[in-house]
Amino acid sequence: MSEDGRSPATSAWWLSAACCALLVALPFVCVTTPPITDLPQQSAQIRLLLETVGNDQSPYRIQWFDPNKLGYLPLAAGWLLAPPLRAGGAGMVLIGWAWVVAIHGLTRAAGRPLANAPVASLFFFNHVTYWGFVSFLTGLPAFVLWLVLLRRPAAGWRRGTAIAGGAFLLYAAHVLWLAAGTAWLLLDAVLARRPWREAAVRSAWTAPALLAVAFWYPRFAASGFDSATVYGHPPWQRLHPDWLVGTALGGLRGPVPGLVLLAVAGWLALALWQGRERLASTIERPLLAAGLGFLLAALLLPGVRQHTIFFASRWLPVAAVFLVLALPAPRLRPVLRRTLPLLVLGALSLATANAWRDFERDELAGFHRALEALPAAPRLLGLDFVRQSPRIRDYPYYHLYAYGQVLRGGTLNRSFADQASSLVVFRQLPKTYPWTRDLDWRAHTVRRSDVAYFDHLLIFGDEAIHARFAADPRLDAVTTGAPWRLYRVHRALP
Repeated sequence: MSEDGRSPATSAWWLSAACCALLVALPFVCVTTPPITDLPQQSAQIRLLLETVGNDQSPYRIQWFDPNKLGYLPLAAGWLLAPPLRAGGAGMVLIGWAWVVAIHGLTRAAGRPLANAPVASLFFFNHVTYWGFVSFLTGLPAFVLWLVLLRRPAAGWRRGTAIAGGAFLLYAAHVLWLAAGTAWLLLDAVLARRPWREAAVRSAWTAPALLAVAFWYPRFAASGFDSATVYGHPPWQRLHPDWLVGTALGGLRGPVPGLVLLAVAGWLALALWQGRERLASTIERPLLAAGLGFLLAALLLPGVRQHTIFFASRWLPVAAVFLVLALPAPRLRPVLRRTLPLLVLGALSLATANAWRDFERDELAGFHRALEALPAAPRLLGLDFVRQSPRIRDYPYYHLYAYGQVLRGGTLNRSFADQASSLVVFRQLPKTYPWTRDLDWRAHTVRRSDVAYFDHLLIFGDEAIHARFAADPRLDAVTTGAPWRLYRVHRALP
């Protein structure tokens, strides 16, 4: 025992968790505006929540008890910890810490090698994080708790209510996680050869959460949140290295994610080679089954389902977490075994922080100045004519204009309040707009008549784009000299 009364294993566990937590948080504390696509709109949801609570005249309503809302809890906590523009990043840090604690907790509960916990933790920097699917991200800690609950006997009311609570936690995180939890409930009964009575009891305690989904879904579907199913890439194309790297560690352009994934593969390959003669005793079969199940989901499910994008690929980083924890760690000197995984996570964290700082300095030039120049409660139109970033994959500029609502309130050309899956939604859904649809996605389709519905325009474009808007006699340039500029609409259409 150590001098503080804790076992060395417990001290090592806390030290590893603390180091991982610091490294996960580092990129977020280095910038004001993380390049996370949906984060501005998700942060604006908390602003709308604060404006709607207790306001009977609000055009919005709050969906307190619908699923997919757990992610708003850390975002709301972020508003208590940081100024509005940093609140979303603070909430993401809390979600990242929940991943770290869940991964280390599962490592401890299942008796897995502590050295693999930092390796699993680095998968927090995945494409789901970069898109800002906050509720889905909270599902991994909820699912880990679900696994731990199901490892114990289900006898008695206390165990039963714990299972029911775990199912509702999955419901609160995301209905897809509740589906995964239900599938695991059945698979666990087979793998652990549980008596049918115990399996039936567990299913009965899970049923209330499933019943809640049955009551919720018809109303959700009627709100207009519906789309065709798109399969996307076939399974063999999803095995392409570029797809694997961009999905498991999506976000940064360049060689860093690929090198990190190669380091992880080398770490696991070395462990498997060293333990090849006793793999049966060193692999945790339930975690391996979970990892393989999520891997199959990533390879076989459609790409889009019910407007849920990345329906399949969102499961790949989850699969990586469970596969890493299921496998043994290499037999190395203790100092190397402890430090090498943290060095890999640290390299990814530092590369991410550096890329994010460069992104904010170069690609957001003029953005914060434009936000500060907004008046209270503007009617704001955001137009992004650049779309692709040289540093960040996907579309990090997509919803940045929503930070205007985060900072000043008001209304936007598009709000997540018109999505039935949000916490705060318009009282009437689906919502219709008099201006051109999807201007946030297709800025080039903006028409002259659209401008009349707004009093400010936040535009990201080159000099040619700004020259075009500066020539409009209805617009006054509030800020100049940067790719992000704010314009005031001073005269409506005749």
